[in-house]
Amino acid sequence: MGRSLKSYASLAAVAAVSLAAPGQAQQWQLVQPTEQAPSRSSRLQWEPSSTSKQPTPPAATAVQWSLVTPEELKAYQQSQAEQAAELAASPKPVEPQPFVTGGLYQIKRGKEWLPSISQRVPNGFGSTFGTLQTGLFVESCNVTGGTVCGTRDFASEFKSNAKGIWSFLAGLGDPRRAIGLDLGFQITSLATTRPDSGGTGTPFGSGQGIDLSISRNLSEDFSIKLGVFNLFKIDQVQQEDQPSSAYGVFSARFDLGGSPKDNTNDLYITAGAANGLYRPLNIIIDDQAHTCARDTRQGKYLPLCLIDGFSYGDPYPVASIAYLVNPQLTLIAEWWGRNLSLAASLKPFKNINWVITPGFTNLIKNADWDPAIPGYTTTPRFQLTTSIGF
Repeated sequence: MGRSLKSYASLAAVAAVSLAAPGQAQQWQLVQPTEQAPSRSSRLQWEPSSTSKQPTPPAATAVQWSLVTPEELKAYQQSQAEQAAELAASPKPVEPQPFVTGGLYQIKRGKEWLPSISQRVPNGFGSTFGTLQTGLFVESCNVTGGTVCGTRDFASEFKSNAKGIWSFLAGLGDPRRAIGLDLGFQITSLATTRPDSGGTGTPFGSGQGIDLSISRNLSEDFSIKLGVFNLFKIDQVQQEDQPSSAYGVFSARFDLGGSPKDNTNDLYITAGAANGLYRPLNIIIDDQAHTCARDTRQGKYLPLCLIDGFSYGDPYPVASIAYLVNPQLTLIAEWWGRNLSLAASLKPFKNINWVITPGFTNLIKNADWDPAIPGYTTTPRFQLTTSIGF
């Protein structure tokens, strides 16, 4: 009984703490001193009244450190540098570019039809299977005839000496994967009689010929083509009026800037050789004279010697340069074996594949301007092509 009140209070606190469950927060309340704890004065005693069941907070993840030697650090840094260099050197995936195809006058890149890249020179891009094109070529005055172009007003010459060819083309191959095969059909008689002329002319739709060409894309933007205009002449009108012309050309596209997918700011170049119609006028006249002299000695029908001398013969250089401003406009300069032509090819409507190409030819005063040669000209001539593709 000799213990003090202070001792009893300490023992009560220790007992209360020992009864509390581990991890539980202790709560204390004020109580009166016990009877077994005599005291001279009434002092306060504390004991736990309850325990709250609060979850034990998870232990924090400890960061562990280890000692690294300078050699290990250098090896790690070198490994990281090698991985970065390998990633930078690895080729990035390149999206496939669309192929350029063609056929008649205008061309097609991927699924988008574009304006023409030449007017008289055949381009080197062939058609894909199922492609259909039709087009009309008109020149204001036919130089190869006996009339001197430029000596009358434009309307009079157009009525009496204009020349037109209506062409059709079907793609039967695939120049991208194998060989392109373009089968063409042309009509050279577009009117039974000319305006202000008497007599009966050739019936409309006569003057029929078959064109044929083969082509091959060596890349998305480069293609070659071999072909013949009027390979087969179906009727007598064509046999007596139109020459046969063979050619071999290549065409290439060069991107001058911007996105490779966009058909803007592109340069198209076509170059090759052709004969027949694509020879200088003085060469054609000489070949006709030699052919007729030979046929006369052999007793052949003379009128056919003129068209025989007009057909085939030695090849001469042909070329064209076209600047594609945008998908609706192309500026063209071409040398078609005889003279220089300048033209602009327009696609008036973005979603309608109709192309119209006006231009002028005989811009250089060469043999075409020589009065000593039958069929010469005294002025540049107007020419027009228009086409549509499906």
